[in-house]
Amino acid sequence: MKRLLFVLTYILSIGLTQAESNDSSYLKDPYFVKLLKTNSQVPIFYNDQVKRQIANYIRNLNNSTAILIGKTQYYNQLYNSNFETSGIPKQLFLSIAAYSNSDPLYIDQDGGSGMWALNYAIAKKYNLSTSSYVDERRNPAKSCAVAANYFKDLNLIYQDWLKTLVAFRTGPINMNMAIHKANSSLDYAKIHNQLSLEHQNAAVNYIAFWYIWNFYTDHKIIPVRYKLPDTDTVHVEREIGLNAIAYNLNLSEDVLRLSNSELRLDIVPVSYNKKGLKLPKDKVLEYHSKLSILFPAPVINIDTTLSDSLIMDNNAMVIKPMLPRDSINAENNEEVDNGEDSPKPKAASESKTVTITYVVKKGDGLLLIADLFDCRVSDIRKWNGMKKDNIFKGQKLKIKVPKNKAAVYKKINTMTTAQKKKLAKRS
Repeated sequence: MKRLLFVLTYILSIGLTQAESNDSSYLKDPYFVKLLKTNSQVPIFYNDQVKRQIANYIRNLNNSTAILIGKTQYYNQLYNSNFETSGIPKQLFLSIAAYSNSDPLYIDQDGGSGMWALNYAIAKKYNLSTSSYVDERRNPAKSCAVAANYFKDLNLIYQDWLKTLVAFRTGPINMNMAIHKANSSLDYAKIHNQLSLEHQNAAVNYIAFWYIWNFYTDHKIIPVRYKLPDTDTVHVEREIGLNAIAYNLNLSEDVLRLSNSELRLDIVPVSYNKKGLKLPKDKVLEYHSKLSILFPAPVINIDTTLSDSLIMDNNAMVIKPMLPRDSINAENNEEVDNGEDSPKPKAASESKTVTITYVVKKGDGLLLIADLFDCRVSDIRKWNGMKKDNIFKGQKLKIKVPKNKAAVYKKINTMTTAQKKKLAKRS
């Protein structure tokens, strides 16, 4: 009686099953028998490839299957409603596991991008924006809405969710070529053999994941909970790398990257302010408090061929020649004060020097620093291994000064910007 019941169950389900033709051995395969019991709106395809992939999922090497299930559960909960409102099987959402391992940052060798591995032509057809900085195929919300519409459109052609699922990955052209090579057969088992191995994996990985999605508890697999933090949006003052934001906010680069998955170069352009950079809500206040660190005042660059003989005025606009101090003092008939209490130290031609550290402050430039320490810009570049004149707030510069004047030069580190400019004017 039980055997008869099984045969009847198999016959009733044969319309939704496409095991390899003329191979009855799968009737005793435990994976296949379980698959027949699932309430699948996608026809069940089964062969040795599917069997091996199920075994790989069950093996759960390095907890990879548990992680994949957890990620798929997370995105399925957030975006599955797109499929329900489009009137297509909700289980098709699980194909993200087959296409990209449910990774929004996925890129394949053919240019497919995002968790749905959408190609450029499909992105254009469904109005997803792609540029040097932004790729909306990697945006989970927008790409899931497009995927639902694309599935719906493809099924109008193939009238079969399994063929539609594979055509989604291969593209209609490759699917139609495979059907033609299979003598125009509508039996997917025959069409499958005419596809490349990569395209075959669309069906193989999907059916195998459908099995593990339904029966992971039978194999003692515990999904790893996956959740990105709740976010709020902020604006950037100028172009900045995600790594700089992550470092200054003590934030994981991976979390920041996944929260802003459509940024393809890990760079946030100013134009992205229209959408807003997503940060974890508990980091938004800290971000605003560190704007001066993240976006320091720009340092003015001057032609290095002139920089050793020029100094900027207070408005950093007018450039005037700077004469040697001995010439200025002689011309003005002034007496030079070399005492250690003098606010303006004067370098002597002494052989013994020591290296002190100067921390760059807001408003500093190499010209000003060189003037304060009675040296040349080229000296500072040499001492610090610099090829250009670019400096930034907080940078530590090594400066060589006469040993007997070191205490006086060290005081410059504690001066305000106004005091330093006043000191520089004396030259």
